Amino acid sequence: MTQTDVTTLFAQSLDAAHLSKKQQAVLNASLALFATHGFDSTSTLDIAKLAGVSEGTVFKRFKTKDGLLQAVLQPFLRGVLPIEAGNFVAKLQHAQASHFADLLSFALRDRVEFVMANRREMRVFIQEMVKDPTILSGLTADLNTLLLQAVDPLFAQYQAAGELVDWPSMRIVRYITGTLLSYLLPNVVMSSDALDVDQVCAECIEFLLAGLTPPRQGA
Repeated sequence: MTQTDVTTLFAQSLDAAHLSKKQQAVLNASLALFATHGFDSTSTLDIAKLAGVSEGTVFKRFKTKDGLLQAVLQPFLRGVLPIEAGNFVAKLQHAQASHFADLLSFALRDRVEFVMANRREMRVFIQEMVKDPTILSGLTADLNTLLLQAVDPLFAQYQAAGELVDWPSMRIVRYITGTLLSYLLPNVVMSSDALDVDQVCAECIEFLLAGLTPPRQGA
């Protein structure tokens, strides 16, 4: 399945913000260099050269390199992640999965492929999230509301069919998300090796179905 390009969403978010073309160029260049070389190994001079502006222009608007990083993170919080969450919700609603195992397989593969397709850019965001978990505090509430509106009716039909434990939707989502992140975070943050998507999805599905399938009556 075709995955969203984070850099495209990032650029679109900057277009919608009240930023000059030079400022947009600086932030696009910052994301590209932070993603490729890492925050610590990127200089403001490198950013200015890639953006086609003077280093003074960079400092005039963003003051410091840390200020640049914060300015890069904001479009993720306000644009990239909410838009991509909406895209994912739309996919779930149109997946037409007859069984919970089918929906789980579809969702896991989609999220693994999304993260891997945008690994370098997501690493910038995840590394900062690990340093400062409050970055996601406001975003999480908004995303949870969006996601629950989509999964509540889906989960209800699988629960009625006896395929899914009768837990609150948010508990199920946390269970699934925690399992998936246990595979993705080490790979994204600490490794650049290729990820075996089939193996990751198969192992996650095996574990999750064992925990989320109701016990048989009399078992």
